[in-house]
Amino acid sequence: MQILFISFLIGFGVFMFASVLVSASCIQPYIETHGEHTAFAFWQMALWRDYLTARKIAKRLGSKPRFLIWFEILSVTALALFIAGVVTALIGNVA
Repeated sequence: MQILFISFLIGFGVFMFASVLVSASCIQPYIETHGEHTAFAFWQMALWRDYLTARKIAKRLGSKPRFLIWFEILSVTALALFIAGVVTALIGNVA
């Protein structure tokens, strides 16, 4: 069970790192190009706030850029791996 838990946490870290890369390289410049302000970098939910701002801009323009789709996929996968890791840890402690 420990190896499975560690595997989930490593997967969570990899997918979160990838979503941060997408946010820093695509979402933030997209927001700044369209005249909006990005979230404060040390704010806990800055990635999601920037994502929502970019999504609002894309909706206003009538398009959905590919990097928004990638950010959604990477973030949801990271969240799923985190939840699976927590569930694995709880099951391992109970059993």
